[in-house]
Parts: sequence; structure tokens; C-alpha cells
Amino acid sequence: MKKECSIVRDVLPLYFENMVSEDTAAFVKEHLESCPDCAAEFESLKSGRQIDQAETPQRKFDANVITAFKKKIAKKILKIVAVVCLVFAVLLSALLLYTGISYPVTKDNISLSTKTDNGYHYIILETKAGKSLYFNSKTEDILNDQNEVCGQKITLYNLQYHNNFNFTKNAKPMSWGIPLNGERQYMEMIIDLENDTLRISTAE
Repeated sequence: MKKECSIVRDVLPLYFENMVSEDTAAFVKEHLESCPDCAAEFESLKSGRQIDQAETPQRKFDANVITAFKKKIAKKILKIVAVVCLVFAVLLSALLLYTGISYPVTKDNISLSTKTDNGYHYIILETKAGKSLYFNSKTEDILNDQNEVCGQKITLYNLQYHNNFNFTKNAKPMSWGIPLNGERQYMEMIIDLENDTLRISTAE
């Protein structure tokens, strides 16, 4: 390779980018017109740059397509998450509404009974399946004619019930017991309802 060719090929990239002086540009142009090998090298250089320049917009287009696709997927995921959260909130609200609202207890919601077992008298209070019972209570002594304590009187008031999800099983009964041979062998329960009063005792 001639020394002149070596110099020209070194500056070809700068010449192609118009980054050489006018004198150098004129020198390279004149050389390319007279040297087929350097002219072929220059055409190869131009061809490669044209490919790069053509690929750049395509790459930008591909990148834009990928970015748009990612945004679309992100929006779908966000919508799905929002829907799931909304459904969960609705279900939770329905659950809290179903179980949180209290209702006054009527005599149709509860039942009273007595039983004797293992040396104790019991008064048993049961409610319907699917109900949770809440109430206040107070206990008082019962006095006989000699003003002696002979038993207990239990009063339940402010009775309310809440729904629960125990539909298939019977509600767990509540019971109050007193020893058969104790000093207080008598027990009476009074349940104050809104429009009624229920009474039961271990003597029944």
C-alpha cells in the first residue's frame, strides 16, 4: 500500500463526516478519483454508515414498541389489582355488615332449660345456630323467711345477637350451675327482653 493511500484511509472516516479542512478534503477527493482501491474502501465505509443510520430509526421504533407494550401490561396489571382490591373490600364490608349489626333478642331466638348432672343443678341458655349472643348480667342473693341466703337470682338484660357463619352446627349453649348439696341450692334466672320477660329456676 502506498504511503499516500495509508494517509487517505486514516482520514476517510473524518472525510466522510466532513470533519477535515478544505485542503485535506480536496486532497482526499483527488486521491479517490485516481485510486480505485481507496475509492472502494470509501464506498465500503459509506455503505456501513448507511446501514447504521438505517438501523437507528428501526431500533428506536422497536424500543418505542417495547415501551408501549410494557405500559399496556402495567395498566392491565394495575386494573386487575384494583378490581381484586375492590372485590375484597366489598366482601369484607359485607362480612362486617353481616356480623357487626346487632339485633334485639326475642323469646323466639333463645330457649331455656334445666338439668341435673354430676351433683349440680344447671340452667341452660341456648340460641339458634348462626347467632352470637351478647348481654349484661347481675347476680343477687335470694333470702328465705328467716332472712337467710338460700339461692341466687341471675338477671340478664340488654340482650343482643349478631349473625355468624356457624350455620351447620348448633350454637354452643351457656349454663349456670349450683351444687345440689350447697348452702345455696336454689337458682332462678330472669331474662329481660324488649317486650317480654322470661323466668326459669332449678326447681322446675
